[in-house]
Amino acid sequence: MVFKPAPERSRWEGLLALTWLLAIDLVSLTLLLTRPVDGASYLLVLVMAASLPLLGHLAYRTWGAFNLEYWIDRDALRVRWADTLEVIPLESIQEIREGGQELHPRSGLAWPSPQVRSGTALGILRLERYATRPLEECLLIETPEAVFALSPRHPQRFLKALEAHRRLGPAHRLAAGRERLWPAFTELRRPLARWLLGAGLVGGLALLGVLMVSYPSLPERMSFPPVGEDLRAVDSLRRIRPKEALFMLPAIGWVAYLLNGAFGLWMALRRQWVGAYLLWTGTLIVQGMSLIALLRFVT
Repeated sequence: MVFKPAPERSRWEGLLALTWLLAIDLVSLTLLLTRPVDGASYLLVLVMAASLPLLGHLAYRTWGAFNLEYWIDRDALRVRWADTLEVIPLESIQEIREGGQELHPRSGLAWPSPQVRSGTALGILRLERYATRPLEECLLIETPEAVFALSPRHPQRFLKALEAHRRLGPAHRLAAGRERLWPAFTELRRPLARWLLGAGLVGGLALLGVLMVSYPSLPERMSFPPVGEDLRAVDSLRRIRPKEALFMLPAIGWVAYLLNGAFGLWMALRRQWVGAYLLWTGTLIVQGMSLIALLRFVT
């Protein structure tokens, strides 16, 4: 049986916030493409880059606000939220109470879905909220591992169904725990993986920043050595090109980040971490060499 939670407005607020943020990014991109390349343009790039984590956070929690459900069968009560599936075996339920005292202030990071977050109950048990209502309006499901706060739209129907399935007894023995729709992505929480991917993003932004800030002061046409030649090649070997050609160096850094990042993620999901780390480290090497070459042109 599937039970929906009590309705709440935060999912629509999250959807509205996502729309506004995307609109701001679209306006920023339009300004970036129409104004001269300079330091102010780079600020627009930074604004757009800074919005990406916020977009991801809003999208994830809005997704959870829309797909929160409670599933009951003979074996377990399952709670679905975003890519999370919390499994609560019916035989592990010790007590069900209605309402509880709110002990923890609301966190601004837990929005949308402000009532979906982790905490503690009585300072001892883990408190997992998968609700749309304050704690005093929730059903509290107590197990040896944790207390789960739920807010079904029809609490009495939910309780009757839960009790009826508990009386039937389990068809299979299940272990309590949390499952993920994409379990491999939890591996990307490794500190080294996050550091390397974050460093590659910073490296790409640094390449753009050095060029965009220096761009107004550069001559319109610049001399470039042939491919494979040193920057100190004699004038007879050098070619005259517009200064826009310098954008090839940041482009190389970003292509390396995207390609190596994608293949590294693929290898990480297959638990081939050495290969993933080598690819992400290779990105930093390519970006470092591109930065050195760029500095020789702009300084």
